[in-house]
Amino acid sequence: MDYTPPALCIRSITPSDTTGKVILDMPSIWRESNSMEVSKEVVDFVIENYEVPMCPTGWPNPPTTDVE
Repeated sequence: MDYTPPALCIRSITPSDTTGKVILDMPSIWRESNSMEVSKEVVDFVIENYEVPMCPTGWPNPPTTDVE
């Protein structure tokens, strides 16, 4: 099975202690993510304009299947 991980993806979006903000964890194949606090509007802008996907399970490694 050929597997090409997305070059950039969103690993998680979690609530922040700051009102109106979230913690965005967005790694790329070039560098590990530094989680950052951003507004929900920034997340919406990135997802809508750049079509950044959510990271697949185990990103950036290929998915595995357990065969018994």
